[in-house]
Amino acid sequence: MAQLAVPLMIGGTLLSVAGQAKAGERSLVRGKTQKALNEVAAGQVIAIGQRSALEEKRRTEIIASRALAVASAGGAAQDIDRLIADISGEGLYRANLAMYEAETESERLKYEGVLAEQIGQDEFRAGGTQQLATVLSGGGAAAAAYK
Repeated sequence: MAQLAVPLMIGGTLLSVAGQAKAGERSLVRGKTQKALNEVAAGQVIAIGQRSALEEKRRTEIIASRALAVASAGGAAQDIDRLIADISGEGLYRANLAMYEAETESERLKYEGVLAEQIGQDEFRAGGTQQLATVLSGGGAAAAAYK
């Protein structure tokens, strides 16, 4: 029975090491994949922000045009330049705000991707240490059982 125990211990140790190696590789791949997905999402957020900024500019032009038409029709054309400047300034502010929010969200996504990649690399390295510990533990147990 003791003769069978040593090969079983060695086989169990090797299977454990193989499983730890596979888990480390999966962590590494998962981190890289998450980083790539976050970079794509970051690009999409920027595109949405650009679209929102363009929409704000379009709305501003419509509102300014409408204000000019109403003022001209009503005879209040002397104050219209200041009003249109205020409307244009607000539209520019909103467009810039949309881009700022998109860029902030994009940077957050990219940072999370970098963190995910780093965690995957750390887990991969830790797996290597764990594999070594398993080999040494299994080897010691096998040597003790062989005596």
